[in-house]
Amino acid sequence: MFIRGLSLRVKGNRRDRIVIFSALLACAIGGTKKTEMMYRAGLSTAQLRKYMEVLMKSELLEVFRQKKAVVYRTTVKGKRFLVEFDVLVKLLN
Repeated sequence: MFIRGLSLRVKGNRRDRIVIFSALLACAIGGTKKTEMMYRAGLSTAQLRKYMEVLMKSELLEVFRQKKAVVYRTTVKGKRFLVEFDVLVKLLN
């Protein structure tokens, strides 16, 4: 994944965890379903479950019910994470 010209890959084509975290949080800013997050971040169901568990334990992502659907949304702390991550990427450029 390239973020403003910065390559944040680990080995070969693998993405760093922090890049995946930021992709999931960015996807969930307005609230989204699990399936949409999975497709937009390019993860399998097992990978998504693992990353979402970490984000929820860290209070960066929250879950709530909207009508009959389960929706995930980036918390204030998660939005702050995205801002700080963007600052870090700019510093590395």
